[in-house]
Amino acid sequence: MLAASLLLATAICGSAAVAVTLPGGPLSVSIAPLGQCQSSYPDTGNNFYPARGAVGDCGFFMGFPDAGNPTFVQKKVFGFQGIQGPGLTSQYTAVDQGAVTGTGTPEDPYQLVTTFKVSDPAKAENNDYALIEDTTRYVNGEPQFTSTFDVENVTGESVPGLSTAPSALLRFHAIYAGDLLTGESDFGTGVFLAGPLREIGGANEATGVFGGFVEAPPPSPPWSDYQAGCWDVVPEAEGRCPTTSPSDGGIWAAVRAGTGEAPVFNDDIDPNPIDNAAGVSWDDHLNRALKPGEHAIYTIVSRARIPSGLTIQPATQTHTVGQTATILVTASDNTGAPYANRPVVYSIGATNPKSGSVLTNSSGVAAISYVGTAAGLDTAQVFLDLAATGVRANRDPSFAAKIAWAPAAPTPPSPNSGYRVQSIHANSHGAITIAFVPVQNGTATVEVTVPTATISRHGAAAVKQRKCRRAQIPIKGRCRPRTTVSGKVSASGRAGVAIRLTVKPSSKVKKALSKGRTAQLTAKLSYKSRLGGKATVRVFHVKVRGTRKHHG
Repeated sequence: MLAASLLLATAICGSAAVAVTLPGGPLSVSIAPLGQCQSSYPDTGNNFYPARGAVGDCGFFMGFPDAGNPTFVQKKVFGFQGIQGPGLTSQYTAVDQGAVTGTGTPEDPYQLVTTFKVSDPAKAENNDYALIEDTTRYVNGEPQFTSTFDVENVTGESVPGLSTAPSALLRFHAIYAGDLLTGESDFGTGVFLAGPLREIGGANEATGVFGGFVEAPPPSPPWSDYQAGCWDVVPEAEGRCPTTSPSDGGIWAAVRAGTGEAPVFNDDIDPNPIDNAAGVSWDDHLNRALKPGEHAIYTIVSRARIPSGLTIQPATQTHTVGQTATILVTASDNTGAPYANRPVVYSIGATNPKSGSVLTNSSGVAAISYVGTAAGLDTAQVFLDLAATGVRANRDPSFAAKIAWAPAAPTPPSPNSGYRVQSIHANSHGAITIAFVPVQNGTATVEVTVPTATISRHGAAAVKQRKCRRAQIPIKGRCRPRTTVSGKVSASGRAGVAIRLTVKPSSKVKKALSKGRTAQLTAKLSYKSRLGGKATVRVFHVKVRGTRKHHG
C-alpha cells in the first residue's frame, strides 16, 4: 500500500491533477487528488471556478499559527495552489484516491475517499504531520454534495505508509473555501441565511443561480466564522470587484493569511455584484491543540441551486366564452426555494391574443387571468424572466398551457308581457271585443264588469238605509258588491300575431240594456308572457246605451 501511495503521489506531483467524477445526476461532482472540489449541472456550467473542467478552485485548507506548532508548519497554510487561487506555496501531498462506491440512494450514496497529508516533501523521513481523509458523498437527485474531512495528527505515530514527524501538538484553523460561479457567471452578490443550519454563498439574479455552503449538523462542529466577498484580494487588479463593502478584503487573501491567532474570516457578507467567493472556518483546535493520534472531523455541504421548471396549474382548462381563465404559475429553484418578486412574462394566442407580465409573490406564485371573448383554442407561453429583460433567455424556465373556449349558450330572452292594442269595440247588446298584438307568446284574459246597481231590479237604496263596506252598496236592504262580473274569456297569444277576444254580456246586462238602460262597462285586459314575469294589465271603460224593445 505504501509503495502504491508513494507512486500515486509522485505521479500527481509530476503532472496536472486529474479528478475523479462521481456517477449520478443531475449534479455532477468531481474531486481531485488534493481535495479540489467541483460540481456542475448540464447546460449550466461549473459551480466553482473555472467554468470548464473537473478540477475546481474549492476545497479544504489548514492554517497553522507559529505558537505551539512544529517549526515546519508554523506560519503556513496548506492546501493547493489552484488554477486561479488561492495560490498557496505550501501544498498538500497526495496519498491515495479510491474507487467510487455506492448506488446513489440515500441509504447507499455514491462515495469517494481521497487522502492527502501535511508533510515536508523535501525531507526523506520524519516529514508527515497530519493525514486528511476526504470522504465525498452524493445522492442522486440532490442539488448538493457532502464532504467530510477527517484530520488526524500523525506525529509520533507509527502509521503504515507514512514517515511521521516527532510527536507534537497541532494548532490550526480548519478552512473550507471556494471561488464561486453562478450559472456560468463569475459575478454574484453575497447571501447569508441564518439557519438553524447556516448557509452562505453568492447569488446571480440574472441567472437565478445560488452557489455556496451549508453548515452540517452535529457531530460536525459549528462554523467559527464565515465570509462572502471578492474572490482574491481587495483592491483586485483586474477590476472585477470595483465596489466592495469596507470589510471585504477578499476570500483567497483571507485564506492565505490564515496563520494568525485572529479569525480567518470576519463574518462579512458583501452585497455588491462582484466576482465572488465564499469561505468558512472552524477554530475548535486553535485553542485546544490536536494531540498525536487524535482526530478532528469537519463536514460541509456544497450546494448549487438552479432554476427548476415552472409549475403551472392547470396545464389545460376549458371555459365558455365570457368566463375568466386563471393560470397559477409557481417559480422555484431545485431545492424548492421560491423566486419571489420576479417577473413572469406571458403571451397568449391565437384565439384571444393577450400578453404582459406579472410579479411572483413571496411564495413564488403569480396569477395570470383573462376573459375569453371568442371560441377556439388559446396557448399561453409563460417564462420566468430572471434577468428582467422581457425577452426569454435559454436559462429562463418556461411552460405552455392550453385554454379551450366553447361558444357561449344563447342568452334566453327576458320575460316581456307587453302588447299593442289595435282596437276596442262594444255593441248595443253589451258584447266587448278587444284586438291586440302581444310581444311574446303567453296567455290573455279579458274580464268585463258592470256596476251592480245597473243590473239590479230595485236599484240602489238610500245610503242611510244601511251602512256597507267601501266596496259595497246597499240594494234592497242588503250590502252588495259595487261591481258584478258580466263575462270573462281567456285565450293563448302568439308573439307578433293579432288576437281578438270577445266577452259576451251576462243575461242581466242584456236585460238591463233591453230596457233602455245605460251600462258603464269596464274591461280589464291582462296578458302574461309564457317566460314568466309580471302580467301587463290595462283597463278600458266603455259606455253602452241600451235600446228598449217595442212589441207590435
